[in-house]
Amino acid sequence: MLVNFLSRLCLCLLFLVGSIAYARPISFDLENTQGRVTQADFPDKYILLALGYTSCPDICPTTLYEFAATLKQLKKPEAITPVFVSIDPVHDTAETMQSYAHYFDKRIVGLTGSMEQIKNLTNQLGATFGYRLNGKKVDLPTKGSGYTVYHSSLIYLINPKHELVDVFDYQIGADDLAAAINKVVAVTPSDTSHHAVANTRNNAALPVADATTSSHNTPPAADARAHTQNTPSGAAAQQAHDSNGATKTEDCPLPKGFTPLRQDIALKDIYPNPSTQKVELLNLWATWCAPCRIELPILDKFTQNTQELAIHTLNLGDNQTKIEELFQHNNIHHLAKYSVEGTRLLKQLGGKGLPFNALFVNGKQIAIKHGIIEETDSLTAFAQCVNKQNK
Repeated sequence: MLVNFLSRLCLCLLFLVGSIAYARPISFDLENTQGRVTQADFPDKYILLALGYTSCPDICPTTLYEFAATLKQLKKPEAITPVFVSIDPVHDTAETMQSYAHYFDKRIVGLTGSMEQIKNLTNQLGATFGYRLNGKKVDLPTKGSGYTVYHSSLIYLINPKHELVDVFDYQIGADDLAAAINKVVAVTPSDTSHHAVANTRNNAALPVADATTSSHNTPPAADARAHTQNTPSGAAAQQAHDSNGATKTEDCPLPKGFTPLRQDIALKDIYPNPSTQKVELLNLWATWCAPCRIELPILDKFTQNTQELAIHTLNLGDNQTKIEELFQHNNIHHLAKYSVEGTRLLKQLGGKGLPFNALFVNGKQIAIKHGIIEETDSLTAFAQCVNKQNK
């Protein structure tokens, strides 16, 4: 079952898009549970649009989580209709899309359509998507065949004249996205396209292509502290330092799937209850993240059985009731139930989606991993090596 699920994990790509034509007319002919939907069905509305699919474990749900958070910060939320369009029509029905979108916010509209209809929209947006099976590209995948999906991960703003007026990186965050939308919506409709083109071209420094197999860096404010409520991994980690001096890690291969990322981030400043262990793992998760629900039981069992390192878990954005329900349903008994609002910490640590893990030595970050931790032996080996070197 795990293998089948993992075969559906998205292969999400971030593209440097230099050919998007801003202020150009955008049209679409898609469908929801009520039938046909076109751009004309959103009169006098700005459309905030993202592409993705319902079985994407990280980037897509992160984007919709940001949509919901953004709506709460808009000065004129009634002027915006957030729309999520599937690029996996083989799997996503209109009913599936509606249910998925409404999980995050009932104002988000979920749409799907035929492959031809979806390609018509993505071509206008300059977006890219596709499918692979056993490492080979396929044009039309078969449901249940275990294909992977890849797609560009941008957010598009379309004005009431149905013109594309702004494009954002999915990692922009709710604060900046809301600020950008508030600025555009404050402009009179007749000036929107000219205003947005100028601003977008000044701000559209989109990320260089970066593929991940699982799907935002300013330090958090003081009130962002938690509260209760694939690149090759064989490279050695950088040395981590604290006030007591250096901790040797240069001869210890990183755990499987981890990438070196040394940052001057102290675990004690972002997590309420760090341990005294030299090696600590911080796992970020959310209830909407399906792979997280696979990973948490693995970490729970590991926590019970290891004395070599400390395992910390930190939820992003869920209330205590949801956390308690998930822990009870999955028989999780040894992990912390701390939670922090938003995804700011994820960005600070270098994360792009969930699940996400950051490795700390002597309280300082040295490495990260996107996606599920499927085995723990390499974590144990790394911790044993660090502990042995620093006796």
